[in-house]
Amino acid sequence: MPKRRKTRKIKVGNVYIGADAPVSIQTMTKVPTSSHQELITQVSSLIKTGAEIVRIAILNKDDIETIPILKKKFSVPFVSDIHFDYRLALYSMDAGIDKVRVNPGNIKRSHLKEILNVAKERKIPLRLGFNSGSIPFKENLLRDLVIFARDIIHFCEDNDFFDFVISLKTPFVYTTVEAYRNIAGICDYPFHLGITEAGSGHIAVSKSVIGIGLLLNEGIGDTIRVSLTESPEEEVEWSKAILQSLEIRKFEPEIISCPTCGRCEGPLYKISKDFRQKILSLSKRHPQINNLKIALMGCSVNGPGEAKQADIGIAGGGKKFILFEKGVIIGTYPQESIENVFFKRLEEYGKH
Repeated sequence: MPKRRKTRKIKVGNVYIGADAPVSIQTMTKVPTSSHQELITQVSSLIKTGAEIVRIAILNKDDIETIPILKKKFSVPFVSDIHFDYRLALYSMDAGIDKVRVNPGNIKRSHLKEILNVAKERKIPLRLGFNSGSIPFKENLLRDLVIFARDIIHFCEDNDFFDFVISLKTPFVYTTVEAYRNIAGICDYPFHLGITEAGSGHIAVSKSVIGIGLLLNEGIGDTIRVSLTESPEEEVEWSKAILQSLEIRKFEPEIISCPTCGRCEGPLYKISKDFRQKILSLSKRHPQINNLKIALMGCSVNGPGEAKQADIGIAGGGKKFILFEKGVIIGTYPQESIENVFFKRLEEYGKH
């Protein structure tokens, strides 16, 4: 793992962002904030999926009334998302919000100063959410974004406010990554990473995986949100996948399986799919399994070698499978019995 960028530590409700705190997972609700029951249902689902900080859109005073309802029902921190009307930020803080996201591109500095004063008095952190669609744009998006962000950071510091997280989002991977790299060199505030307006489908996911992944791999980033035109649950799942792929956090067992080719002599695709579902189900009952590296291999080329590197694994050829544990061959079993043998042994790991 690369050395993580040194930052301040910001407290958001019961979650810390920055310094030595785990890189946290955020998302944003996608139903009207004033639709209480619909929102509660979605928040419950997001928490179950793995969201650790939840942002809600605040459009008016009706939305403000939702904040104490959420705070009473859930322990997860909530962030109010504020644009244009600075008073909504003040009302949010009055209502008990854990953090306020402000867009400095559409809020006057005199109004931003009022927000800073109240946030400092209430000890409520902010996110300075710089967005390419809102900054004063001249001719070079990257340069303009960095200059604008730098000026607002200095404005906050000049007003004796330091309790904030920074995001610098655009729909473009290169511009976003370079913006974070630039600002990382001039301050020690925690970063909220994301690619905004990424869209949906494979390209959208790729933008977030590459953009967020590049920065995290350089030790830059303290909390993340994958922004997709998809369900917020899917955003959370992709965030978890990014963090686990970079070995920053662990959410499930590491399962290695070969891509299959003409050399594969068994129905590995079906075996891998079935085994994965059962492994994940078993890991919920026995969390110790999440620490394992598991190999499901289908031929004699990569199979035995990869399986030997795993804590437990199988390698198949013909109608027989070999069971390995930490590089040691436990035995050879017919295809029809390997599943029972494997999961019996895996469950024993989970009970240790």
